[in-house]
Amino acid sequence: MNATKEHIIFTSFRMFLQKGYREVTMSMLVKATGLSKGAFYHYFENKEQLFGETLDTLFFSVSPFYQEPEIAFERSFYESMGQYIENIKRMGERVQQYLGSDTSELSYYRLMLDVASYAPEFRAKIERANRNELIFWQKIVRHGIDRGELKPDLDLEILARHFHWLQDGIAINSLFYGETQNLYHSLEKAFVQLYQLIKK
Repeated sequence: MNATKEHIIFTSFRMFLQKGYREVTMSMLVKATGLSKGAFYHYFENKEQLFGETLDTLFFSVSPFYQEPEIAFERSFYESMGQYIENIKRMGERVQQYLGSDTSELSYYRLMLDVASYAPEFRAKIERANRNELIFWQKIVRHGIDRGELKPDLDLEILARHFHWLQDGIAINSLFYGETQNLYHSLEKAFVQLYQLIKK
C-alpha cells in the first residue's frame, strides 16, 4: 500500500476510535494527517469511503474468519482449538498496535457496535465473519467426532455456538472490567474445561 494512503488510514482509524464515527469530519481528518486537502482527497472522496477501507484494512484483513476457513484435518480437535486461541491472540495484538497507549480497547468495540447499527454493509461483513466462525467450529467438532476424539451424540450447531459465545463473552467481560491481560488465559481455561466435558 502507498505510504501516504497507509498514513491516512492509520491516522483516521485512531481518530474514529477516539471520537466516534459520527463526530469525525473530513476537515478533522485532513488536519490530523497533516496533508493538504488535495493530497488527502486524491485518495479518499468522502468519510464513508475512507471508513470502509479503514475497516477492510485494519479489521477484516486480520480476522481469520473473513473468508470461510480451511480446516487442517491432520490436526486433532484439541489442536485446532489451540490454534483458534492463537489466531485470536495474534488478531488482538495487531489491533492493540493500531490503538496505541492513548486509546482504550473499549473504544474499539464501541466503534464496531456503533457503526453496525447504521452501516448495513459493515453489519453484513460482521455477520459473514460470525457465520464463518460457526462453520469452523462445526467442521472441527464433526472431525473430532469422526476420528473418535469427541462424544458421538453432540449437537454440532449448539456446541459450535457454545465455543463462539464463550469467546465473545470472555472478551467483552475482560474489556469491561479492565482485565485484558488475562483474556487469553481465561479463554484457554474455559475452552479446555468445555473440552473435558465433550471428549470421548
